[in-house]
Amino acid sequence: MSTGNIQKTLTQHIQDQQRTHLEATGHLSALLTQLGVAGKLIAAQVRRAGLIEIWGDTGDTNVQGETVQKLDRIAQDVFVETLTASETVAAMASEEENSIIEVNTHQAGDYIIAFDPLDGSSNIDANVSIGTIFAVYKRHGQDEIVRRDVLRPGREQIAAGYILYGSSTMFVYTAGKTVDGFTLDPSCGEFFLSRPNIRMPDKTRVLSINEGNEAYWPGWVKPFINKIKTRNNQDKRRVTSRHIGSLVADFHRNLIYGGLYLYPADARSPQGKLRVLYECNPLAYMAEVAGGAASDGTKRILDIQPEHLHERTALIIGPKNEVALAEQFIKEHS
Repeated sequence: MSTGNIQKTLTQHIQDQQRTHLEATGHLSALLTQLGVAGKLIAAQVRRAGLIEIWGDTGDTNVQGETVQKLDRIAQDVFVETLTASETVAAMASEEENSIIEVNTHQAGDYIIAFDPLDGSSNIDANVSIGTIFAVYKRHGQDEIVRRDVLRPGREQIAAGYILYGSSTMFVYTAGKTVDGFTLDPSCGEFFLSRPNIRMPDKTRVLSINEGNEAYWPGWVKPFINKIKTRNNQDKRRVTSRHIGSLVADFHRNLIYGGLYLYPADARSPQGKLRVLYECNPLAYMAEVAGGAASDGTKRILDIQPEHLHERTALIIGPKNEVALAEQFIKEHS
């Protein structure tokens, strides 16, 4: 990187937001900075995974009944240890754990965080982009931590983001004002601002859905997909299909290029497949800040009141007009 054109670092950006954004207290700034540190540590392990033979699974299963990948466990431990040491969080909820992770009183901070330590881990062996997703909430009070401190609608988030481990490592987050992306420069170990004030394009260029699930779809899905595809004609292909299978990677691409992601409830997963707390809430919050929308098909994702830690839902996320169109199709076919 040329020293004559040095970009703002993640830490500098967080400090700037602290000065201009009332919600960004010094403790929140410290938490966001430590999330960046955790991302660097996990990125280093992802790069070394094949070399030290930690690809694959541990032989255990998580609370979802899924095989726990070795990198999942590493990412989980890194997040818990880094955030505990930061003294900024009072409790954590992880996709990999069956219960709330409470921080000792003498280390407890002002925030609650829910996270998916390694989204897309089933793609690890194929070297496909994976990532960490997180959502930050203000602690209700200084009393003991109870379930209602974590089981909160997404509209109460004060920050959210993800760390993408791909051809480069990116830290993308919002504290409610803008969505900003930072790229890790491995030569100096710093995240530099590379995509300021990301806005979700209004037009859908990419359609992201697993068409292998067509046999299980409810009646509205195929007509909706066909409606989107009719935008292509002999003059121009306006929409293409791209589905990676790592939610964080699919969302990142769609956020940058303009795209609609769908994982509808279906015959196999009548409540939906994706986790409200760890996946849907943070990405929905980011989508809305960036000018997009997210719905379960009948209501805004951020208005869902979760009843348990691993509650699932359907997800439609992308440009506002496309999400509204999907809701219209659902209503017509109900």
